[in-house]
Amino acid sequence: MSTLSQRISSAFAVLCGQYGDVTNLARDREQSRQSLYREAAQVAHAVDGSEAQTRIHELEQQLAQRGAEIQVLQERLKQTVEITTDTQHEFATIAQAEGVSLSVARRLLRVVTGSDSTPSVPTLGRSTLEAGKQSGDLLKVLDEAARLLVQQGTADEIFSVANRS
Repeated sequence: MSTLSQRISSAFAVLCGQYGDVTNLARDREQSRQSLYREAAQVAHAVDGSEAQTRIHELEQQLAQRGAEIQVLQERLKQTVEITTDTQHEFATIAQAEGVSLSVARRLLRVVTGSDSTPSVPTLGRSTLEAGKQSGDLLKVLDEAARLLVQQGTADEIFSVANRS
């Protein structure tokens, strides 16, 4: 492998030299004339810069594509909801409040999360039970506060009749 200065001198002899310079340089270096022509072509190609420009253009295109992909993903990220453990328990609690069984709620939660790591039915049941206890305590406080403001109240008819049949 020739050094950089040898390649440049080869290029000079080939491109700018006089008749016989390539032959004399090849004989002095104990190389073939063809190897000098190859070195000159390599130097000319390196100086030309077209290969570097092509590579820069390819990298710029890749960068633009990645930028577009990032923008699409950021837009999608704005529309996502993180499904944390608390969110899963809230989902189960609302499902129970709407009359959906916990096993159905778990299957629906698996569709939403897209994974097999959804909590088990007993785990969801414990979270809905805890939510029920918390809301029961809250309802007791609210009932006491609201009771003083009620001026007229009527119980539902199913509670006022001893025998409904």
